[in-house]
Amino acid sequence: MNRIVIIGGGPAGYVAAITAAQQDKEVILVVDGPLGGTCLNEGCMPTKSLLKSADTYDLVKNAGQMGIRLSPNSIEVDWATVQERKKEVISKLVNGIRYLMGKNKIKVIQGRASILSSNRLRIENRNENEVIDASKIIISTGSEPIPLPFAPFDGEWIIHSGHAMSLPAIPDSLLIVGGGVIGCEFASIYSRLGTKVTVIEMGEKLLPGEDDDITSILHDELMNQGVTVHTSTTVKNINSTSKTVFLENGDGKLVEMISDYVLVSIGRRPRVNGIGLEENDIDFSRLGISVDDRMQTSNPSIYACGDVIGGIQLAHVAFHEGRVAALNACGQFAQVNYRAIPRCIYTSPEIASVGLTEKEARQKYGEIKVGEFAFSANGKAVLSNKPVGKVKVLVNPQYNEILGFSIVGQHATELIGQGTIMLHAEITADMMEDLVAAHPTLSESIHEALLNVVGQAVHC
Repeated sequence: MNRIVIIGGGPAGYVAAITAAQQDKEVILVVDGPLGGTCLNEGCMPTKSLLKSADTYDLVKNAGQMGIRLSPNSIEVDWATVQERKKEVISKLVNGIRYLMGKNKIKVIQGRASILSSNRLRIENRNENEVIDASKIIISTGSEPIPLPFAPFDGEWIIHSGHAMSLPAIPDSLLIVGGGVIGCEFASIYSRLGTKVTVIEMGEKLLPGEDDDITSILHDELMNQGVTVHTSTTVKNINSTSKTVFLENGDGKLVEMISDYVLVSIGRRPRVNGIGLEENDIDFSRLGISVDDRMQTSNPSIYACGDVIGGIQLAHVAFHEGRVAALNACGQFAQVNYRAIPRCIYTSPEIASVGLTEKEARQKYGEIKVGEFAFSANGKAVLSNKPVGKVKVLVNPQYNEILGFSIVGQHATELIGQGTIMLHAEITADMMEDLVAAHPTLSESIHEALLNVVGQAVHC
């Protein structure tokens, strides 16, 4: 038998399926839900569709600054059309994956899979059971939102990100618990659509995993958009009857807040229950399934990839892990490479980074060189009326090794691709000194930041 069975049709699962099919294997993809998983149906893509609508609304409202006269009374958000466009985007992309399944002769079975042995699975669908055999199994069951321990999601008032992108109307108020990536993105969406947004973060700052000076720029801009941010604050209790949230700030003061919705965005947990891990000697914990750098579990016939293994829960990481898992399951040799993983946050302004933060770099290397370039000195950013932000590059002075990039500002998530290539290829800062960057472009800022490291920046 030469069959690969993949459990889960999200980014890791469908990429693993296509990769295995390209190795001339018989491939079965078992999907408990829509193709594309959380990312395509309830995460990355629909969120970015809403963000694009918010961006457009914001651009039109401020068109007067660019010399375009519009009547303020004629500008409004048609939420039904925003939602319809989001559904159209999802449908088009899901159909694209469905096409790829057919093109690669991948059999898609709808149902819930559980592992019976190293080479056998049960699939349940509509009270029907089917048992199938496999030479290798790949688990990619993804993750799910974590609720507050004392306030489970009800989908009506206490909501998670999946609920938040399909609300029946733009709310008057929204309280977001968690100032991480998801919380900040939704704050950026709804605040610009007119919602009074409050963000509660238990840490000392928003986006704890990013540089302080980068996140402080976003913090200020969110406040300019009308967002209220409470850091060093925890949720002590929630009363669903009175729709009241009880908070405690860093000084120990108790505060009560009332909001139309409470969006809980405190993280996601791997889906590890009910798939037969314990029964098949597959090591796992609440943090996810344990794998080696070939995505192999403690059971040599079974691999795992994507959010279900914990780690970096990003769709593009899942793509990479899915490919590695499939190649190894097909008898080849491949290893994951986490050296240059871009981190993108689709707020306004955007934040993107790759490699080490300044704190991490100083902890690892001690003395480092830091080069920066502000978008306020970049012609393209100024003429676009988006001068807020900067590029920051970290360099090891001993070998001029580029250790990390951080960008906050317009199109940061596109610009970070240049930094990702540099880190992936292990390019040094001195190799970039004679680069010729196109003008006027935002990417000039990357070159200027690199020049700033050696004291040769021209425009700052």
